[in-house]
Amino acid sequence: MFSNASDLSSAPQQTHGLHLAALLGKPADLAHHPRIRGGLPPRALRRVREYIEAHLEETISIDALAGIVGLSKYHFARAFKQLEGVTPHHYLLQCRVRRAQELLTGTDLALSEIALAAQAK
Repeated sequence: MFSNASDLSSAPQQTHGLHLAALLGKPADLAHHPRIRGGLPPRALRRVREYIEAHLEETISIDALAGIVGLSKYHFARAFKQLEGVTPHHYLLQCRVRRAQELLTGTDLALSEIALAAQAK
């Protein structure tokens, strides 16, 4: 079970962690990874990302994004930034820049056409 002396010295700590997890009714792997609070569920974040990708050429408001997940715009903005590391506005700009880069490298469109396609209408 234990291959060397260092495994033996950490065994009591591992065992105590497993027992604590069992007492608290949590799976053992969660005992060492605290839950991040206040974020968006993965499915909600996916819906927001899909909406942004589908509507990049339109004006997208924070109210519209918050409405997708049923939060106020303030709670949504905070939760989104917590998960993505950037504000929803910054994320939207990153998506538009990425789209413009894709058009530059993958099409023969003129630069002026790409600029128009990448901006919100």
